[in-house]
Amino acid sequence: MEYLTMSDAKLEGKTVLVRLDLNSPMKDGVILDDKRFRSHLETLEGLKESKAVLMSHQGRAGGKDFTTMEIHKDKLSELMGREIKYIDDIFGSHARDEIKSMKNGDILLLENLRFYSEESLKRTPKEHAETYLVRNLASCADLFINDAFSTAHRSQLSIVGFTPVLPSLAGRLMENEINALDKVLKATEKPCAFVLGGIKVDDSIKVTRNVLEKEIADKVLLTGLVANVFLEASGTKIGEPNLEFIRDQGYLGQVEIAKNILEQFEEQIVMPVDFALNDGGKRKEVPSGALVNLPIHDLGSKTVELFTEIIRSSKTVVVNGPAGVFEDEEFAYGTFEILKSVSECEFGVIGGGHITAALGELGIEDKMWHVSTGGGACIAYLSGEILPGVFALKKG
Repeated sequence: MEYLTMSDAKLEGKTVLVRLDLNSPMKDGVILDDKRFRSHLETLEGLKESKAVLMSHQGRAGGKDFTTMEIHKDKLSELMGREIKYIDDIFGSHARDEIKSMKNGDILLLENLRFYSEESLKRTPKEHAETYLVRNLASCADLFINDAFSTAHRSQLSIVGFTPVLPSLAGRLMENEINALDKVLKATEKPCAFVLGGIKVDDSIKVTRNVLEKEIADKVLLTGLVANVFLEASGTKIGEPNLEFIRDQGYLGQVEIAKNILEQFEEQIVMPVDFALNDGGKRKEVPSGALVNLPIHDLGSKTVELFTEIIRSSKTVVVNGPAGVFEDEEFAYGTFEILKSVSECEFGVIGGGHITAALGELGIEDKMWHVSTGGGACIAYLSGEILPGVFALKKG
C-alpha cells in the first residue's frame, strides 16, 4: 500500500494544514536544540506558494517545558529568514478567521496542540475526525500534510484525525524517513549489522527478533543495558549491581525472552567480551564473565575492536542507543568509536535521541547516510510495527 507525497498534488494557492514536530528541549524559555526545526525546512520550502497552517506541540501537561508556541515562531522565522505569524488559538473563531484571511505564501503557526486535551487521546482516525478540532480546521483547508515522523507511532488526533476528511500527503521529512528505513528493512545492501544499546531493553529485543527472523540483519551487536540482559540470559554473570539495575528498570522478565532469542539466533548475536566498570569514577576494564561488583558503564576495548571490525566489513549498519554512559567522558569511548566506524560505511543509519546527541558531540552527522528524527517511531518501524501515522496516510 503506497502513500501520496508533496510531488503528487498541486500545492500552489492551496490552504494546507501541516503537522510538524517542533517539540524541543527547553530551559528557562529558551530552545536548546533546533534540529527538529531544521528537519522540516525542505517541506516548508515546498509550500512557499501555498497558505501553510502549521500545527505542533511542545512538552506534556504539567511539565516545565509545557508552553506556548510563540518562541517556536521566533525560531522558525529566524531559520527561514522570513516572518511567520503565530496566534494563541487552535481551532476557535480567531484561528478560523486568520486562516481564511491568509494569502499565498503566508505561514501561520497555531497554538500548542496539547493545550487541547483530546489531542493526546488514543483513538481511531474516524473517532478523531469527529472532534471539534478536526471538523473546524478541516473546513478551512484543502489538504493535510503530515511531516511529523517522530510522532507517527502515536494514534493521536493531529496525526491521524485529518486523513479521513482531507486529501493527505507525506511531507518531505516523512517521505525521507520512510524511504530510508524501508531500504534497511528490504536488506538490499549486505552484509547488514544492527548495533542496539541504550536503556530501552524491550524495544531493542523487539527489533532483534524482527530483523533476525526476517533475515534483514546478518549480525546484531548488543551494547548498553540490552547487552547485560542477554549476557545474563546466556549464563554469564554480570554482578549484583548490574542485575539490580535491570530489576529496578522493570526488565528482569526480558531475560527469559532474550534466552529464547539466543536459542534461535546464537550465531548472529554478538555480545561484549569485556566491559569498562565505574570504579569510583574511574574506568576499570575487565573481561566478560569476571567477578563484577561494580556498575558496567561502557564496552571494553577488546569489544570495541571486535564491534568496529564487524561494522567496517558491513555495507549497511543501523545504530539505536548508546553503548554506555557517554555523557561521562570516562565512559564515552565505546559509543564514540562505534559512531566513527559507522561513518565510514556505505549506509549508516542512526536512530534515537541519545545516540543522535552523541553524534552531534562528534560533529560527524553529515557523514551518516541517514539520521532519524524519531527515536520511538524509528525503533517501532524497525520492530515491524505498523505506525498509525504512516498507515493513516496510506489508507487515506
